Amino acid sequence: MTERFPLSRRDFIASAGAAALTSAIGAPALAQTANKPLKIGMVTSLSGPFTALGESMRAGMQMFLAENGGKLAGRAVELIVEDDQAKPDEGVRKFRKLIGQDNVDIVSGVISSAVALAVRDVVTEAKALTFISAGSANDLARKAASPFVFRPTKTNWMLGHTAGQWAFEKLGKSGCLTIAADYAAGRESVGDFVASYQQQGGKVGKQLWAPLGTTDFGPLLTTIAAEKPEFIFSFFAGSDAVRFLRQMREYRLHGKIKLIGSGALFDQEDVVSAVKEAALGGLNTCNQSPTAPSSAAFTKAYQAIRNAMPGEMGTAGYVTGQVIKATIERVQGDLSNKDKVKEALLAKEVETVFGPMPFDPRNNQAILDIYVNEIREGAGGIPVNQVIHTYKGVRDPGPVA
Repeated sequence: MTERFPLSRRDFIASAGAAALTSAIGAPALAQTANKPLKIGMVTSLSGPFTALGESMRAGMQMFLAENGGKLAGRAVELIVEDDQAKPDEGVRKFRKLIGQDNVDIVSGVISSAVALAVRDVVTEAKALTFISAGSANDLARKAASPFVFRPTKTNWMLGHTAGQWAFEKLGKSGCLTIAADYAAGRESVGDFVASYQQQGGKVGKQLWAPLGTTDFGPLLTTIAAEKPEFIFSFFAGSDAVRFLRQMREYRLHGKIKLIGSGALFDQEDVVSAVKEAALGGLNTCNQSPTAPSSAAFTKAYQAIRNAMPGEMGTAGYVTGQVIKATIERVQGDLSNKDKVKEALLAKEVETVFGPMPFDPRNNQAILDIYVNEIREGAGGIPVNQVIHTYKGVRDPGPVA
């Protein structure tokens, strides 16, 4: 499935209320250097377990482009969106199509860590300027780092490590059990959490795994009930997270066992809004929060357009647009010299709704504030991710890890 989105006047007017946000963050548009449209390819998950997340990512990017009148650095933008179905082989096929057939200037997107790893060689061999919006595989900041791949998002380590620190300091020194989706992001998130927690002296009990797309968590929840852990660290995303949290409540475990996870487990737009009270009391570490100071204006604008508080993926799509805009403005719209593009982006941080975002010159990985969020009742009794602590300027260990 291919979707093309030249930005219409209607799109622009719909998000005009948020235009002040973009003008405040972005630099003045530079003189037009090319007459041809700027083609941006986005590969995201519009079917499969991450469907809602993919739709939110697309909406965030569309919102940003609409606020900019469909132009960046004086060039009209054509956004071409493809569905990877959260499958690595499909992601590879779609990236090859965008680069070889559609001749895009920039490729972006990706939710799944497995897809992000799979497309690394494709974009590197093609020397395609790439912005990974959410795929958080650690290796893309380490042995698989590419000079053509920038990541304006976190690594799994950045969230798992900080969750381990928080859990040891605030939740307990022992009595921990883990449960997660059995794929790249789940394995890395649990591994990084456990390493951080144990490094401080914490003791971890059973580690439980569920296939991606699990519909019945009953057997695993029965095990959890029998184990009676003090708290649980968990990684699920999208529809898996929704089912897991609902079934935690059905098995009367919600409220009895403290639950902490990576941000995806309690994504504001695509999980918390679906499970409502079943999310209350949950904790997560994430590079995004709708209540973070840097996100205040964006949260208001996003609510006005989407009638929902933004989660990580809607914000990630928007932030990717912010980083792309900063990049092409710094090179006056000319992306032909990749070395100059890289030099320009590394030269100074980009102001984004995630917060100030410098990039690590070792691996093109964003250095980010990581928020500890707790799900509390907000206005009207709506459960909201509330920032209760911030780990400032978290940097992945990078190639030395």
